[in-house]
Amino acid sequence: MSKFLILNHKMNLEYDGVYPYINELNNISSAHNIIVCPSNLYLIDFINHCNWGVGAQNVHEKKCGNYTGEVSSLQLKSMGIEYSIVGHYERKKYFQETKEHVREKLEACLDSNISPILCFGETGQDKDILNDLDILLEKITNIDFIIFAYEPLGANVELEIEEIQEQVEMIYHYLYEKYQSKPNIVYGGGVCHKDACKLLDCEYLNGLMLGSVSSNIDEVKKIIEKI
Repeated sequence: MSKFLILNHKMNLEYDGVYPYINELNNISSAHNIIVCPSNLYLIDFINHCNWGVGAQNVHEKKCGNYTGEVSSLQLKSMGIEYSIVGHYERKKYFQETKEHVREKLEACLDSNISPILCFGETGQDKDILNDLDILLEKITNIDFIIFAYEPLGANVELEIEEIQEQVEMIYHYLYEKYQSKPNIVYGGGVCHKDACKLLDCEYLNGLMLGSVSSNIDEVKKIIEKI
C-alpha cells in the first residue's frame, strides 16, 4: 500500500543546494507518495522542476489583504501548490498561533482545493488529542482531503512504539466513527531512518512526516530504502 512521506524542510537548505537536492529527489524511485515542503523562497523552483508533490510550510487564513510577509491559499493554488502544512507546533510556540487560527487556515486550504497537512497532538495525551481534533474540525464535514499529522513532542520512537500505535488507532477510530471515512494519518515525532519501518508497521498509520532531517537528501534516501 502506498504511504505518504512528507518532507518539511523548515528553515533549512540554502539556494545553491536547491537544484542538487531536486535532481537527487527526482532520481529516487518509490511507490510511495513523496511531498516536499521547502521554504517559500524555493516553492517556484520545486513546482517547476520537482517530479514529486510540493507543499507549503504555512498559509495565511485570509484569502487576500494587507498582511505583509504572508501567503494566501489562493496565491499558493495559483502557483500549482497541492498541499500546505497547517498548525505546526512551532507556529504556536513562536507566533502564538491559536487553534482558532489553525481552524481558519484549514478551512482556507479546503476552500482553495489545497490538501491541508494538519498538525496536532503535541502533548501526546489522549484527552488533549481528541479535544484538539474537536476544535480544529468544528466546521468540517469531509476529511477525505486532509492529511492528519500526529506530532507528539519529545517522543522516543524506539521506546514508545506500542504507545504510538495505540494512539494512532484511537485517532483513526475516532475520525472514522465521526465522518464514516478512513482518515490519512501520518506520524511526525522525530523520525529517523532506523525508526521508519517500525512506525509504518502500525496498522492505521499511512505515512511519515520528517522535520529538519528531510533537507538532507542522503537521510531521505535511507528512509525511502527502509520503507
